[in-house]
Amino acid sequence: MQDSTAESQRQQWTAPGDIFSVLLILGGDVVQLALASLAGGYLTPLTFSFGSVAYAISAVLSAIGENRLMRCPPEVSLQIINLKSGYRRANQSWVLGRLFQTYTFWMPKDVAEKANNVCAFKVPADEEARSSTTDMQIHRAALCIAIYNWSDSRSVGIPSRDWVWWSGVAMTAIQLGISAIPLGVEGDWSILLVTAAGNILSYASGSLPQWRREKWDAQKLNAEKQVALTRGNGSHHVIIVHGLRGELDLEALAAGWTSDMTSTRFFTFVLAIMWLALLITSTGIKTNTWYLLAIGGLGMLHNLLVAGTPRYPPSLGLPIELVKISSEHGEIPAVFGEEKVMWTLMELEQKYENHGRSLLEEFFPGRLNEWEEKWWAESDPLKRHRLLKETKRRVNQSNTEAIKAPAHMNVS
Repeated sequence: MQDSTAESQRQQWTAPGDIFSVLLILGGDVVQLALASLAGGYLTPLTFSFGSVAYAISAVLSAIGENRLMRCPPEVSLQIINLKSGYRRANQSWVLGRLFQTYTFWMPKDVAEKANNVCAFKVPADEEARSSTTDMQIHRAALCIAIYNWSDSRSVGIPSRDWVWWSGVAMTAIQLGISAIPLGVEGDWSILLVTAAGNILSYASGSLPQWRREKWDAQKLNAEKQVALTRGNGSHHVIIVHGLRGELDLEALAAGWTSDMTSTRFFTFVLAIMWLALLITSTGIKTNTWYLLAIGGLGMLHNLLVAGTPRYPPSLGLPIELVKISSEHGEIPAVFGEEKVMWTLMELEQKYENHGRSLLEEFFPGRLNEWEEKWWAESDPLKRHRLLKETKRRVNQSNTEAIKAPAHMNVS
């Protein structure tokens, strides 16, 4: 009895049986997230991995019930604000949520510097103990607003191929190379057959036209529109996108509405049948199963990488570029960041009319101070500029006095 048990365990570890087929029906959520990040182009190099069959079955259920492939909710709660009308809505688009979620990764250098380096106030020169290295204190901006427009050199909805995309092609080649080893050594072609078929079905699953519609299909603008993306009150960043006539309407994209494609139901059903056929085929493989486990494990690791790796806007199919504005010092980036949130909104309003006002209710839903109400009620740009400048001077002077007081106490 003991000998038979030991022998069965030895055989299981030598050639694990049925493990690969079981793993194919686990981990469908990872495949779904990888597809959400990578799919949308005419060719999607999604690698064959554990969880592929589970995803295929869930895709059929989603396509029949909702006629949707993108079942991932947005990764962050995002408010989309029309800066002309002031209308706001909750974002339902996964790709917009990913764009904002990874903002700290892809934000331009000018934005990062403005967000983290705001010169707040000057320390008096006689306070040597307080200003041994610099007479300017640097603070993080309370709110950083950056303005973007659509790129002229790239098209919306056509994601650029970055290293994440090409890594899928490379991983597919590696998987096929591993699967060819049993064929070359023992003449066993079953591993290569399953691997090749699995990759073909994975690529087909990510190349359905429905993916492009769900990620980027929205009406085009009939006129200029400025839209703000923000997590709301307390958020450190606001992204504003200026759209021109004929360009993508981000407000419509955020609604998450997409037109039905009858072909999606048919293709997902056919793909599910093929995945089940592949599952049945793989259960019949009794030798060289470690190769299949290695191939599926590499595919799962790659899908985890694809699902979690932040990418630049062009790779997400949303090619936006930081706007440059003219100033007395030449062209400067359209980035606004101040020590206080209200000052940031005021500086934005002075440069772009109605932008700051449309964001005011989001960040200040309650009553304003007397001078703030006076500033927003004032229509003369010059008076507004003077009032804000005087307020900043007064606050900075107060902060300077607060620094001087402890220093004088130490001297005494």
